[in-house]
Amino acid sequence: MFENTRFRILVGAVCALSLVACSAKREVDETGTVQAATVEERVVEAHATVTKVDKAKRTVTIKRADGHSVTLDLGPEVQNIDQIDPGDEVIAAYYESVAFDVKVPGKATPGVTVVGGADAAEKGQKPGAMGARMVTVTSTIEAIGDDPPSVTLKGPEGGTRKIRVKNPAYLENVEVGDLVEMIYTQAVAVSVEEKAK
Repeated sequence: MFENTRFRILVGAVCALSLVACSAKREVDETGTVQAATVEERVVEAHATVTKVDKAKRTVTIKRADGHSVTLDLGPEVQNIDQIDPGDEVIAAYYESVAFDVKVPGKATPGVTVVGGADAAEKGQKPGAMGARMVTVTSTIEAIGDDPPSVTLKGPEGGTRKIRVKNPAYLENVEVGDLVEMIYTQAVAVSVEEKAK
């Protein structure tokens, strides 16, 4: 019986040392991030040519690459309409991404933040504008599942949701109690370029 007790103590000590060794291997950067990735990202760009400008009505007709024409009403926020000429090229680009960061407790706070901004061409230049917005939702990991790989997140308002993780590697170095920042980014830019001479 004495040998059996000593064996249990030895096994317990080995398990405890293994846990300490595993937790010591956990990599955390200076911002408290233990895992980060971009899940989805795309850029769409479209080109069209200005075929007609009606400055009095504030409309511009553009012809897309597929040959289809569209007439656009330009609101008062569009400056420099006098700088648009038939033959100019209109370029529109749209960017969207979904990413996440997993941070150790104390390095993030559950909640929702939205930041964004916009800018337009200065007076006298060809018209153009760009804008961007980033929404971050921070939740706490309540549970981690293996089959299938999943996490249960507690949202900023207290509700929980189980989410399947498509890439099991995303769960490496992650622990219950960590905070997940889901980051959704959108950006759009529209410019009018002078026609090629």
